[in-house]
Amino acid sequence: MNLRSAALVTLPVAVAVGALEIQKMRLDRRVAREARELWGAKTSEPPASAALEALPAPVRRYLEVSGATRRAPVRAVRLRHGGTFRPALDKPWFRIEGEQYFGSEPPGFVWCGRIRVAPGVWIHARDRSFAGEGHMLVQVAATWTLGDVRGPEMDQGALLRLLAEMVWFPTAFLDGRHVAWEPVDDSHARATLRVGGRQVSATFEFGADGLPAGVTAERYRDSGGQAILTPWDGTFGEYRDVDGLRIPFRAEVSWRMGARREPYARWAFEQVEYDRPEPY
Repeated sequence: MNLRSAALVTLPVAVAVGALEIQKMRLDRRVAREARELWGAKTSEPPASAALEALPAPVRRYLEVSGATRRAPVRAVRLRHGGTFRPALDKPWFRIEGEQYFGSEPPGFVWCGRIRVAPGVWIHARDRSFAGEGHMLVQVAATWTLGDVRGPEMDQGALLRLLAEMVWFPTAFLDGRHVAWEPVDDSHARATLRVGGRQVSATFEFGADGLPAGVTAERYRDSGGQAILTPWDGTFGEYRDVDGLRIPFRAEVSWRMGARREPYARWAFEQVEYDRPEPY
């Protein structure tokens, strides 16, 4: 192959790589724009902190142990994580990396994650709950759409994810405008999250140290193109102190299929920052 032939082969490859980079930049800008939108949102309801003495005993202990009762409410969160993920229960596990942004006025999140499914082939996913509305976008190389899902089932799933992940900014559990607690027993309590006229509920389990060990609920799962309510859970571990709050740095999320637990996501957190409303 002479130099001219080599150049003719190399040029289309370079153009294709450049085009994919542009698409990735567009996705990054979209996520950054949505994060700023999240942080700029304001609830119309006046602040209404829950009375600590009225909360169920395990919740009261958790909020004290976590530092949530001694800290000003968190308004913005940004974090980075690694871990492993499988797109479906019959699929292999892949390494994943992602960024996530939370806001609390009202509660919401934007998450962007990516997995490499083959050399040079990446799948990007963007999940969101904004004003109670969920939206999942999945693309190959941030270009070709594999899924673009909205609707009531997506709203419910995204809100449940948000409720479970408020353990990363536990001051939000004291916001009576959006969160209500009901007692279950000495180590469990049921939380209801209300945002944008929608609501979801989940049961938290608290360990001997007072911190959340896990959360359970029924969440919509795609099964052959049909959304079905399925028992779902998350577990938390490796708690560390960050800026006055005690939060988990590991989490696992699973579907419960009869007697079996089927994990599909295992997060390992690398960085958590509060009240820095700036996208990565």
